Amino acid sequence: MSRGLVNPGPLERFDERDSVFSRARLRPGTSQFDEYYAWRPENWEADLRTAKLPHLAMPGSHRYGVEEAVLIQSQFAASDLIAAAVEGSESVEESSIPEGLGHGDPSQTMHLFEDPSPARLSAFAKRAARFLGADDVGLTRLDPAHVYSNRGRPSEKWGEPVDLDHPFAVVLVFAMRKECIDSAPEMISTAEVARVYQEAAAACFALADSFRRMGIRARAHVDSNYLLVAPPLAVDAGLGELGRMGLLIHPRLGPGVRLGVVTVDAELLADEPGDWGIADFCRSCEKCAKLCPAGAIPCGTTSIVRGAEKWPISPERCYHYWRTQGSDCGTCLRVCPFTKPDSPLHRFVRKTVARTSRFNSVFLKMDDLFYGRPREPKNALDLKSFGE
Repeated sequence: MSRGLVNPGPLERFDERDSVFSRARLRPGTSQFDEYYAWRPENWEADLRTAKLPHLAMPGSHRYGVEEAVLIQSQFAASDLIAAAVEGSESVEESSIPEGLGHGDPSQTMHLFEDPSPARLSAFAKRAARFLGADDVGLTRLDPAHVYSNRGRPSEKWGEPVDLDHPFAVVLVFAMRKECIDSAPEMISTAEVARVYQEAAAACFALADSFRRMGIRARAHVDSNYLLVAPPLAVDAGLGELGRMGLLIHPRLGPGVRLGVVTVDAELLADEPGDWGIADFCRSCEKCAKLCPAGAIPCGTTSIVRGAEKWPISPERCYHYWRTQGSDCGTCLRVCPFTKPDSPLHRFVRKTVARTSRFNSVFLKMDDLFYGRPREPKNALDLKSFGE
């Protein structure tokens, strides 16, 4: 019997316009601004307080450093360039290849498997994802409940209903470097987030384009241009469980991961969701909640949110704290017991947690004993730590 979270349903789709990231892009005096707060007046007060603060990686915030700031901004700018092109062409014949690369004839971009079976396509997707840098990859049938109901980004598509008819999704997992996670909430941890999102965007773009060159409709879903909610898709694809902090916790990599998704108009072989005892461990472990500087993660039991069982975090509190710091915090990633090196001891603990919850309280005490409960990072890094 699974000890994970349950979805009594029916699941309700999330409107991306309600995302704090979408709301942060709204500008006073625009029709989108007026329309949104006429529709959601309850969000006005919290958003107004946050709007008075500097944006991430901008002067005036508590953790600001010019070297880290320009690196963060440049990496997200690169990701945004990719995010603007994730749709690709609907057909291979419309594909556009830059001249001078030796492949300028779009008619030469059609490549077909002799056996385009679900098994062949699935094997290709997994091999390609890992080749492109993914630390893990899973396949799942796309649950329409995980697709946004309406778009909140980019601004020119704001409010548009989302109609995504691709039946399957390839979910890619990219790990952050632990030494950067351990520096959270310093800005170098945000620079690492930006680096990994850029890596994920490039990989998902290439994988989606690969499918299109085989005549299969596909779309990459990357930071700032998702049409879906990635963490529950990753759970469906057997890549981990949803933790108390509201993020995917990978059984080997922990919560310090970022996700990219490629949806495809083809049948694939779906992976099965797993039970690693992670959500069950989260029920007794409240480290992320007790150490969250924003008070955004709840202690105690779960609730049913839009038909799914989860711990209802406060994105408004979380994002407000980000803006005060100038970084995306990451304290919850740093203090999570699953954010540990892949050593024999920690592999033993993870295997035991996956089998039984009997020793969870013992493991929590061990975590406190060996790692403590720090509120500030012990060994904060900055860009200079990576050498000249």
